[in-house]
Amino acid sequence: LQTEARKRLMRFLPMLLDALPAAQSPSRALDRILPLVEAVLRRTAYLVLMIENPQALHHLVRLCDASIWISKSIAAHPVLLDELLDSATLFSAPGKTELRSELRQQMLRVREDDEEARLDTLRYFKLAHVLRVAASEVAGTLPLMKVSDYLSFIAEVILEQVLELVWDDLEAVYGRPDTGDESDRRPFIIVAYGKLGGIELSYGSDLDLVFIHDGPSSGQTSGGEKSIDNMRFYTRLGQRLINVLSARTHLGDLYEVDMRLRPSGNSGLLVSSRKAFMTYQQDQAWTWERQALVRARVVAG
Repeated sequence: LQTEARKRLMRFLPMLLDALPAAQSPSRALDRILPLVEAVLRRTAYLVLMIENPQALHHLVRLCDASIWISKSIAAHPVLLDELLDSATLFSAPGKTELRSELRQQMLRVREDDEEARLDTLRYFKLAHVLRVAASEVAGTLPLMKVSDYLSFIAEVILEQVLELVWDDLEAVYGRPDTGDESDRRPFIIVAYGKLGGIELSYGSDLDLVFIHDGPSSGQTSGGEKSIDNMRFYTRLGQRLINVLSARTHLGDLYEVDMRLRPSGNSGLLVSSRKAFMTYQQDQAWTWERQALVRARVVAG
């Protein structure tokens, strides 16, 4: 370490040792925090943050002692240490309306042509709010039965925002697909199955999704730089949605996406029309596919 970084480390370590006795298992907490210390040795501004904010260090000890998942998450993404500064937000999980508003405000601060910044904003939003849910669970401010609700809310709000962003991007290039009427609607929905569909999402869950459109499969887009047929627009929309959700940046990915529950599974179209989806369910679906519908619900679009 360079001289300044070494000084910061030597200031931080005694403070850490002083804070450890507050943990139920000081040695366990230390074992879980040391990988984080190693991770930030080249970015010792994070050590300064905890030196100058003893309350944040107290929260770090408490959370890492209680959950190895939290300690690994913060070690992998030290930027989350910023979330430890405010006890009021750290140990409270906002409702879906507040989540939607906060994400929209954060996305408005990012330039529309900065794809990397948009991806990072989405990923940090998820990391920060999942940490808040975990911290609230550890602190007992969020009942266990509500944890999956809030994890599901986070995913739904992200899906809404991603669908809006991707649709806007495609419309700017190809124009709007023909809807068969004069309305200004966007005839596309994301249906969640499985854990998200049942509002039972856990910290590491993937998303079981199905994409359905309700516009004419024939016809062309209009109003953009170039025109493509409607079905190709919806297919590209689905492909881009999956790409945005699963692309990996330095903040990780958003979610793993599983599309195997769509009609005909992996051999089926990525995006089904509403009519084709209904026909498949009525005439061709296996019993287990119909059972899966019990947990299916529209989450975006």
